[in-house]
Amino acid sequence: MIKATIQNSPYCTEIVFPCTETELSKKLGEIKMNSEHLVPMAMVLEIEPAELSMLTDCDVSLDALNYLGKRLDGMDEGEYKQYLAVLSCTEISEGWGLKNMINLTDNLARYTLIGDTDDLERIGRTHMLNVRGVLSESEYNNSEWLAEEGMKLLESGKGIDTEYGKIFVNDEIPFEEHFNGTTLPPYLYNGAPVTVDISYMGLTEMVELPCEDLAIKKAVCRIGADRVSDCKLEISTFTDLPDDLRDKVMAMEKTKSVFEINQLLKTVDFSAKQEQPMSIFQKEVARRLSEDGYNFKFENGEFAVTLNDGDVIKIRKDDVLYSSGDFFETGREAFYALYHLNREVLDYCTAYEKSAPLIADGLSGNYRCLAEFGGAVLAAKYNDEFGFEFVTWDRTFDGKSVCNGNYCSDYAAAKENFATRSGLVDKDKLFSTEELERIGKCVKFTMQNCGDLNFDDCECLKKLNEKISENIPEQQSEAPEMSM
Repeated sequence: MIKATIQNSPYCTEIVFPCTETELSKKLGEIKMNSEHLVPMAMVLEIEPAELSMLTDCDVSLDALNYLGKRLDGMDEGEYKQYLAVLSCTEISEGWGLKNMINLTDNLARYTLIGDTDDLERIGRTHMLNVRGVLSESEYNNSEWLAEEGMKLLESGKGIDTEYGKIFVNDEIPFEEHFNGTTLPPYLYNGAPVTVDISYMGLTEMVELPCEDLAIKKAVCRIGADRVSDCKLEISTFTDLPDDLRDKVMAMEKTKSVFEINQLLKTVDFSAKQEQPMSIFQKEVARRLSEDGYNFKFENGEFAVTLNDGDVIKIRKDDVLYSSGDFFETGREAFYALYHLNREVLDYCTAYEKSAPLIADGLSGNYRCLAEFGGAVLAAKYNDEFGFEFVTWDRTFDGKSVCNGNYCSDYAAAKENFATRSGLVDKDKLFSTEELERIGKCVKFTMQNCGDLNFDDCECLKKLNEKISENIPEQQSEAPEMSM
């Protein structure tokens, strides 16, 4: 949240960001500005948090400041502290005007914040998660490697003390410009059912629908177009839309009727305060959790999974986290299992919702085409009771029908089958599970019995063994040890 006192001399008012277009228009009226100004600017007299004080006595774009408020509102506690720590550090300077304050929200990986410097393993894990975004399960549990990375970070001498902890600048990660000072980068804030990309002369703005019409007009203005009819429209996201409503939106997209789409969506009650029916993603997560025997409940749009030790892991559409917002030593295996479950379900549900129906003579069952290449088709069908069915087909010689279907409920297996069937991947270059087990057995035997290996060879084989283990299904029994 940002609280600012803005001025259009001699009038001033206080405003809290993020806010709606209606709220912003009301505040503009209080300082005698056009309430529907498409590019509202005002001087900042005071601002909170104090780390944004570089903006005081400056004329700023109120829409950009509102966007920054949304980005800060969407951060978790750790990201928010990291953000404020960077701005509070006088040794770091990226030209902290509003432009780069917004760009910083997409560049947090460049800066690692360490609050507690006593636990080397935790320092290493925090740092590597920050710079990489995610770690494999074997990396996350590799205490020795993490402690080494933590020690390396502390001994770099780059730590800068702030009230939030030590901040380290990761020079190998460049500070990238996503916000050019005018066109706001895409950011899904409201969780709207539809987003539309509006493009003109190489510039694009994403708008969440339904919204206030003024938000659309401002987006068109920021990309330099005079009217929306001059722009290219592309629906980029569909969420929780009935098929009939989805078809109407798609038809309107072709006629560039973005205001009509917006008005249509306003007639549907998407109020977050009312109990909404579960989306396909949520239904699929619930089905998968039930099949895997988890104890869970669904409330307020998220799943709360209770582990045997009482810890709770929450699953949202865009995140998986402990209810405390932090990692613990216990439950790592469960956390990563749920993390991978969430990512896989999100992957195929998103692909399904954005895909068009599969058109083929004689085909029934409402399949959607997820991918098509080299005469091969990857398709999916959803059923509320049984979940997803995935299938790969070959197109017939005339391209009008499909044949030789390979059906399964495993998305990863369906993708692998499509990759080899379409020729995207040479199947002779892939190893089966049995072959991987045999290779793993040989790698272990070599590590344990070959005395001629140097340190680098051992490290290479160790990583190879970890990679093999990660790609062998858990239910597969470990191959017996080789003996001399």
